[in-house]
Amino acid sequence: MLPEFELIQPENLNEATRILLELGEKACLLAGGTDVFTAMREKGFEPEVLVDLKGIRDLRGITSAGDHRVSIGATTTLHEVETSKLVNEVCPVLAETVGQIGSIQVRNRGTIGGNLGNGSPAADSARALLILDAEVELESAAGRRAVPIESFFNGPGETAIKRGEIMRRVIIPAPKPDTSMVSLRYGPRQAMDCAVVSVAVAMTFDPSGDCQMARIALGAVAPTPLRARQAEALLVGGKLTQQHLEKVAEAACAEARPISDIRASAGYRSHLVEVLVRRAVKQAVEQHRAGMTRSK
Repeated sequence: MLPEFELIQPENLNEATRILLELGEKACLLAGGTDVFTAMREKGFEPEVLVDLKGIRDLRGITSAGDHRVSIGATTTLHEVETSKLVNEVCPVLAETVGQIGSIQVRNRGTIGGNLGNGSPAADSARALLILDAEVELESAAGRRAVPIESFFNGPGETAIKRGEIMRRVIIPAPKPDTSMVSLRYGPRQAMDCAVVSVAVAMTFDPSGDCQMARIALGAVAPTPLRARQAEALLVGGKLTQQHLEKVAEAACAEARPISDIRASAGYRSHLVEVLVRRAVKQAVEQHRAGMTRSK
C-alpha cells in the first residue's frame, strides 16, 4: 500500500519549476512512476507531494533539433524511444539499448528522463548516450542549461540536477559517417534485471579501416556510468590485433571501480568488463567491415 501524498499536476514548465522552488525537499517529481512507486511501496520512501509531469507537453516527444541532432523529451516513454523511426535512423544503438530495459510493461510507463534522473550506476540508457556524446538540458525559473552526459552523474542516486530544476530533454548529435556502435549487457536474465555489467563502444573508421575516434562506456562498475578514456586512446590509430585488443580490455578494466554486492563480486565484474569490451570492439569492427562489403 502506498503512503498518503498530495498530487499536483502542473500544466507547463513555468508552473512546475515554481512549485519545485516553493516546496523544496517536500516535492518529488513523477514521470512514469516505475521507480518512485516501487520506492514508496517497498523502501519506505514517503514524499509529501508528488509533482506529476506527464501533462506538460514540452517534456514529451522525439523531434529533429537541427544540425542532424535528435531531441528526446524527458517524459518520453522508453517504448517510444525504442520504436521511434527517427531514433532508429540516427542513433539505433539507443533504440536497441533502451529495448533491453525491463519488460514491455515497464518500457510503456518508464521514461528516458526517469532512467537517467535516478542516477543509477547501472542506468541502461546512460551507456548508449555516453558513446553518442549526448547532452541533458535542464530548465529552472532562472533559465536553461545543457549538461554533457558525462558530467550529469555525480554519484549513486546523485545527478547534476539542482533544486528547482527539471530535466527538459536529451539532445543527441548524429554520429559521424563510418561509425559503428555496439551496446552489450550481462545479467542473470535477458529482461527484468539490472545489469551486472554493461558496455557500449563507438568506433569511427577512416578509409583505410583504422580507428580514428573511439568511445567506450561502462555501466554498473563504478559509482557512476563512465567513459573508459585510457582504453579509448589505445583504440585510436593502427590496426587492431588480438594483442592490442587485450591491452584495450585490460585498460578498461583498470578504469572500472566495481564493488561486491548481491548481484556479483567485484572480481567477477572486473572479469566481465574485459570480456564485454573485447566482444563489443570485435563486433564494432565486424559491423564496419560488413558495411564496407555491402557498399562495394
